[in-house]
Amino acid sequence: MPMMDRVVAWISHERCTCNKATDYWERYDNKKKEIAERERLEEESRKKRERIERLLGNSGIKKRFQNRTFKNYEIDQGNKDAYRNSKLYAENFQRFKETGEGIYFSGGFGTGKTHLAVSIALDLINKGTPVICMTAIDLLAQIRKTYDKDRNVSEYQILQVYKEVDLLVIDDLGKEYCSDWAATMLYDIINDRYERCLPTIVTTNYDDEKLVDRLARKSNYETAGAIVSRLHEMTMGITMNGKDRRKERS
Repeated sequence: MPMMDRVVAWISHERCTCNKATDYWERYDNKKKEIAERERLEEESRKKRERIERLLGNSGIKKRFQNRTFKNYEIDQGNKDAYRNSKLYAENFQRFKETGEGIYFSGGFGTGKTHLAVSIALDLINKGTPVICMTAIDLLAQIRKTYDKDRNVSEYQILQVYKEVDLLVIDDLGKEYCSDWAATMLYDIINDRYERCLPTIVTTNYDDEKLVDRLARKSNYETAGAIVSRLHEMTMGITMNGKDRRKERS
């Protein structure tokens, strides 16, 4: 019986080591790593958002402020730099996140500090970034709620959410005088975020001396001073000047 010609082939799982193939596989491996890292970060952000929703209900932005965006911010000569820097911060947040740099908005009442802080928060939330944005009073109230007997959320869980969220916005710091407990809690959160290199945005109506006085409540000046000092160390300062817009609208 005549023998048939046969074609023999084999599959090799070894990579070719020629220069052209080596360059190709290097690009392939780098791309694969980039995709895996992006997917890991997206999954991490999703879990953080779910945790915020489960423990706090939402990002903390109340209904009245949910339309405070960059688009409807009233720009004038006194606040145009603050507006520009805030918008740049939102657009380049990933870079600021790497260094842990936040923003310290200070200035008089009704000068637009909260509007800009919320605009940054909403911009990032719409991009999928985990953000918590609330007043200092509400932030502390959420911790106090954990002391209720019928609550199944612990103080530790709430504190960890504040400490680990990608961006924490604390509005109206110094709005009310702090107890020693409140000052200690604020320092714990702010200092932990400083150590983790996570950005924090703060708004306040007071200069440093007055803010320390309101946070200390005539007793815990060391903790109050440490809060203000730490905030300046971990943020860029934006001073808001101008008239009280709320009075002008009334």
